[in-house]
Amino acid sequence: MNRRQFLSTSTAAAVAASLPAAAAVDASRDPKRFGLDLWSVRSQGWNAFQYIDHAVEQNLRVIQFADANTLGGLEHEHARKVKAYADQKGVLLEMGMGTICPTASGWSANRGPIEPWILRHVEVTKLLGSPVLRCLLGSARERKGDIPLAKHTEAMLRTLRNIRSQVTDMGVIMGIENHSGDYQGRELAPIVEEAGKDWVGVTFDSGNPIWTIEDPMVALEHLAPYIVSSHLRDSYVWVSDEGVAARWVVFGEGNVGMPEVLRVLLQRCPSASVLLETITVRHNDLKVKRADFWKGYENVPANEFMRFYALAEKGNPQPPLEQLTPQQMAVRQLEDSNQGLVNVRKMFAS
Repeated sequence: MNRRQFLSTSTAAAVAASLPAAAAVDASRDPKRFGLDLWSVRSQGWNAFQYIDHAVEQNLRVIQFADANTLGGLEHEHARKVKAYADQKGVLLEMGMGTICPTASGWSANRGPIEPWILRHVEVTKLLGSPVLRCLLGSARERKGDIPLAKHTEAMLRTLRNIRSQVTDMGVIMGIENHSGDYQGRELAPIVEEAGKDWVGVTFDSGNPIWTIEDPMVALEHLAPYIVSSHLRDSYVWVSDEGVAARWVVFGEGNVGMPEVLRVLLQRCPSASVLLETITVRHNDLKVKRADFWKGYENVPANEFMRFYALAEKGNPQPPLEQLTPQQMAVRQLEDSNQGLVNVRKMFAS
């Protein structure tokens, strides 16, 4: 019986007892800001204090709350209590949020202006002692929707201009993520330049380039000068009948060159956080052999696309993903996240 079959037939308690102990791995070579994006273990039902306890158990130096829900709300008193507990435990905190674009699908106009919502997150970011507020434009819906991606970008830049003085007064850096099919690296870099790289940077996600037919190393080459935090995520890609099949995998089990990506990230962005993010239940069919796929990708340089396609040519077809119950999902997240910590630390050591 393999690991996946075992998970599908065992109880959560039994599996949890068998999880690899990342804390037992030598953490002496970890980067100064190595930790976990808490989206990796979001289904555990933990509160902010339990997330901090998990970081201590795994010898992590920093954790990033993905959003207000992960933190447990945006009340200032709660943020102060979380910060005090983290200080007591020796864990550094980073804060995240969703879209900062008023035209993106992740924002409803019924909620009113987006600026107050962003500034609430900035205030909490400051209270948590986080130097960075991870944020984003959207997803592939913004690239391929009725509103052109350029129009969304204009709206996001306009929003950033509206809040610049308040954010800079609080000393917070807005870290825009290359997120889930929205921006390639070459598209996000000039946005940071236009917004002002003194207060806007990049949260580099090494898994999301795959969703935009981009080699993670290509994205890193474009974005390295602006990276203030990072999500370390691995992927596996292979050629399919209609293009490229892609999925995110346990860190260290992919075929997209993560050892070299990690080496360059550490070399070129030594002050950025390196946060493992593990998502292993997502599959994407990138039907690049169909003409209609290329809406939204008309300006992709051929040489950059071929670097991505070359990765897929080295892959082998993978079996379909399992359908998991919520309980199995929670177990899978914790197991895969812990195994990813083990694997990435082996890369640090090498």
